[in-house]
Amino acid sequence: MSFVKTWFRAALGFTLAAALLAPSVNLQAEASEGGAAFTPATIVAYEPSERYESSVNYTLKANGVPVPVVKGFSDYDYAHFSMSDGPVTYELTILNTDKVHEYSISPKKLGIQADKIEGRTITFTTQSDEYLIVMMNNRKTRMVIAADPLETDAPASTGEGIFNITSAPYHVVSSGSSAAEVSVRTGAIQQAIDDASHYGTARGDGAQGIVYMPAGTYEIGNLVLKSNTALYMEPGATLVGTGRTSDYTEHWFKDSMGRPATWWISTAFQSENIRIYGRGTIDGNGQALHDDKGTNGKGMINNLVVPIATSHFVMEGIVIRESSGWAVVTVRSNDLAFRNLKLFNSLGMGENDGIDICESQDVVVQNAIGISLDDPFSTKAWKEDTDIASGKVPWPGNPEPVRNVLFEDTIAWTLCYGYKIGQGVMQDQFNIVFRNGVVYKAAVGFAIHHKYGTGAVSDVTFKSMDVEDISGKNEDNSAWMTMFTVNGSNNGVGPVRDVKVKDITVRDAGESFAKIKGMEGAEITDLMFENVYMPGSSLPATTLHEMNFLSKEHYGDVTIRPVQNEEPLPKTNLALHRPAMASSNDGLEDTAPYVNDGSLTTRFGSKRGVDPGWIYVDLGETRTINEVRLYWEAAYGKSYRIQVADDPSDEANWRDVYSTTTGKGGLETITFDEADARYVRMYGTVRATIYGYSIWEFEVYGPEE
Repeated sequence: MSFVKTWFRAALGFTLAAALLAPSVNLQAEASEGGAAFTPATIVAYEPSERYESSVNYTLKANGVPVPVVKGFSDYDYAHFSMSDGPVTYELTILNTDKVHEYSISPKKLGIQADKIEGRTITFTTQSDEYLIVMMNNRKTRMVIAADPLETDAPASTGEGIFNITSAPYHVVSSGSSAAEVSVRTGAIQQAIDDASHYGTARGDGAQGIVYMPAGTYEIGNLVLKSNTALYMEPGATLVGTGRTSDYTEHWFKDSMGRPATWWISTAFQSENIRIYGRGTIDGNGQALHDDKGTNGKGMINNLVVPIATSHFVMEGIVIRESSGWAVVTVRSNDLAFRNLKLFNSLGMGENDGIDICESQDVVVQNAIGISLDDPFSTKAWKEDTDIASGKVPWPGNPEPVRNVLFEDTIAWTLCYGYKIGQGVMQDQFNIVFRNGVVYKAAVGFAIHHKYGTGAVSDVTFKSMDVEDISGKNEDNSAWMTMFTVNGSNNGVGPVRDVKVKDITVRDAGESFAKIKGMEGAEITDLMFENVYMPGSSLPATTLHEMNFLSKEHYGDVTIRPVQNEEPLPKTNLALHRPAMASSNDGLEDTAPYVNDGSLTTRFGSKRGVDPGWIYVDLGETRTINEVRLYWEAAYGKSYRIQVADDPSDEANWRDVYSTTTGKGGLETITFDEADARYVRMYGTVRATIYGYSIWEFEVYGPEE
């Protein structure tokens, strides 16, 4: 029985997690028992590919050893190295400034503070290898430090069962980027893979032939990994995409982007016992490929590593860089492990998820950092006719469920969802665990987004999650957590049940509100929240309201621990179902009545591209008010006023009770001095988007009695 299947069949709590990391855990234990835990770690720095420029923002030393800092993307640079057990002291220097004015080190749960600040350098210490994100002087370009454990199983570069791509008969060289040279190089590496597979298969008993890739930069086309093969990438070994659509096979066509897609490095169908490991880099050069319209007039996107219809697959220690589509995609596979994975994508290119577990079972993603504009860590299940599954090379076999998946010890940085189940739930998804995850920055921390399909989502656990920064929006969502169902593209709906949310630290609740939003026939039920700490509170939340779940429909069976209090009685919304009038609409329908119908599924929208835009509510009689709540859709007001009047027929009758030029959208709760009025208006003067002013709900409240 495979190690992943054994692990998932263990007792509750996934007790084999420690076994998967046994070498490093045992070394640490031995060091502690021997009193050597305080010996500084040995640092092994790697020379990056000549393809990469050095950072102009930072320099780094670890225990006195200079570590190269690579220019990444506009939002971050990074350094990657390995270290033995023991503490490491970093000296991080910010360039092009006079001194350090401010800094922060994430994950914040580690509590790392500077030991010393001297000029442009901060000095700080960690007790073991960690993935860190450091902000200095509020510079947009952050510093990512990726410290891995030392390699313990690097193979020899030559010998029996070793197929070194630079040796005979392959003679691969790193120079040469023409189409012909790339074709020859790719063919030679593929031959080494085929030979290694033949070697491992012939010996049986789980043996693998090892394809050895020395340090160097290798531009290649598509590769297919075969059974009983290990691809070892030496530190500094870098596979690079050419950026030319003509060099790649179209496997499918992504409808939402209008571009063909390629599986850059995939597995052979019905393969098994494959490994990719080492300290190398797989760089898709995605922006160039995305933009190259010379061949097809459309460009292309690339999935970088695609374990498809395979089993017993392991990937560890690798840097995955710059995909233009979902970077790592598992497809209808089982018994997969991903460890010490660095997913370094651009925060400026859409639909570039980090790792998507699609219709696969018994999967572990452990000790990883995912940075991407779209969701870094997610699970999905599709139908046969979905674009990704029905391309020129359809997914083999029949649709499968997602089952037994663990994401553990991970960091997510994204503009979308940090951790997500969905959107595709065409088949069931169950026994999925997100544990010890950090949301460095996201629009939504973690979520179940049941958008497409009738499958059930069940037996889901979010445990020991730390939510640091929720900012920006994904559609209208900006929250630490959401669970909601949508009948996307009329593919039907399905239930969500048995969800555990335990030991959660919420440092930022978001700009909007959390959701538990099922649909008729697709309820969200059997929910347990335990020890959820909201911002500023030293005690765990006792109600859904305290957890900012303000949008709740078609849900039930909620348990909150250790204490559950009655949900607070809602204040009286004086605007509910009252007449409303707007300056304009964004279509033929009068949407003003939707602004106070009590539903967060209908909205008012003013005419696009027009300032000013306004909407008012008639309270029916003069009332004393002191609060307005605006539940903005994505098109919100940057500058607007809250105004009151006794007679709306003359503009001169309106008087301001509140104004802002820094509206943030989401849920804005506006309080002001008590005022007596019958009519209450949102008067927008500057839109935040190219659209109009769009509001789910406009609520008005008076002082509590």
